[in-house]
Amino acid sequence: MKSQLLAVAVALAVACLILQLVFSSSNDFLKYEVEGVFVGELKHTIQITNPWQTPIRGGKLIVPLVKNQTGRHYAVLRSVSASGGMFHGPTLLNYDSGNIYLYWSDITINPEAAFNVELTYLILSFSVKYTINASRLVEYNVESELYKRYTQPEQLIESDNPKIVNAAREIVGGEANSHVKALLIYNFVVEHLKYEVQKEEKGALWALENGVGDCSEYSYLFVALCRAAGIPARIQAGFAFHHDSGVVEDGHMWAEYYLEDYGWIPVDAAWRMFGQIDHRHLSSIQSIPEIPYANYLFNQTAGKKPKDKQSVRLSPMSVGGFPDGQFVEAISQAVQRIKPVELGVLLGKILGGKILFPSEVEAVELKVLESKICIQRAVDSWETGSKTALNEAFKALDKADEALKCAWIVVVKTFILYIGISLILAAIFVSLVRRCSRSLQQHNSYNVQ
Repeated sequence: MKSQLLAVAVALAVACLILQLVFSSSNDFLKYEVEGVFVGELKHTIQITNPWQTPIRGGKLIVPLVKNQTGRHYAVLRSVSASGGMFHGPTLLNYDSGNIYLYWSDITINPEAAFNVELTYLILSFSVKYTINASRLVEYNVESELYKRYTQPEQLIESDNPKIVNAAREIVGGEANSHVKALLIYNFVVEHLKYEVQKEEKGALWALENGVGDCSEYSYLFVALCRAAGIPARIQAGFAFHHDSGVVEDGHMWAEYYLEDYGWIPVDAAWRMFGQIDHRHLSSIQSIPEIPYANYLFNQTAGKKPKDKQSVRLSPMSVGGFPDGQFVEAISQAVQRIKPVELGVLLGKILGGKILFPSEVEAVELKVLESKICIQRAVDSWETGSKTALNEAFKALDKADEALKCAWIVVVKTFILYIGISLILAAIFVSLVRRCSRSLQQHNSYNVQ
């Protein structure tokens, strides 16, 4: 009998260990919340003008493409056009850094003429906010290629400079939590720097020494300090818009830092965003770039320097305009459905539902969490498996619907309970009033006699 019990105990222990390993290695926990979904068109226009009386020859134009970035945005390049002069290309250049470029070569631009390029994308992007659980953080694998790559210095990110190293040491102090260290560095950057547009890229060391800079210096300094503190960090550059519809002529730069099991966490110090990013940030180039951080690069072998400019337009569009409209519709509805659920939970808590019906409120909160995790899985898997992503989106929608019903049931039950208590108190009050009235009548009758 004892041997049988021992065998059962061992089997249970092994099963628990296996389950622990499975769940600890899975992604079935909430890394980030999707707070908004956007579908739109992005049109990037570049014009290289030759204002001179002699031709420009041997021109080369390199344009980084807005790329798919899991958990942030997906970009479908719908069309590319080039006109004006003679040229070869475009050729697609794909690097292991994750950067992808279009390359035009042998460009000839006649006097007082222009070479024009237009790229049109369909965009599916997300506003995300990371939820970092300190108990889930693990140590970095310092031998990994990722860690070595994104903790080394690079041009404009002088993370090995003594001034940067000492500043990082003073900022983080004895803090061991990498997420908290990144937050301390972020707070330092936004307090130390005053926003001031620069005509050229200055870099992290210059920003630290001068205390001013634009989005580039904010990003360079944050990344350099993180790397000096042993936190993998990198630059993201592309375009950012303040509204869902608009035109910009300049690019934008922000940063990311890395946490094991969570991945890359967005930070836009210039726009006061830490651990979150909106759907209007669209990345086209990241550390370590094959060309300078720029939205395009043009040079030539013969002729005077041309004039160049760009225009980038973002326009919202209907869900049906995106190639996988069914997925977009499902994920959008799931995200929208969670908001009234959370409102219902909050209202229930305010009314005391958490105290009156604790198990039911906890069940609703669990369904909300499960729905958010399904949304996260759907967003993460769309690029590699649209069918899986669609199934997860439908699961998220179903769980959100269940949570919504349960949440409002709790609210209604709480109201009914309060109404019932109020009616009982009212009945008691009326009964007391009647008794007092009868007693008063009897007392008055006695006095009359």
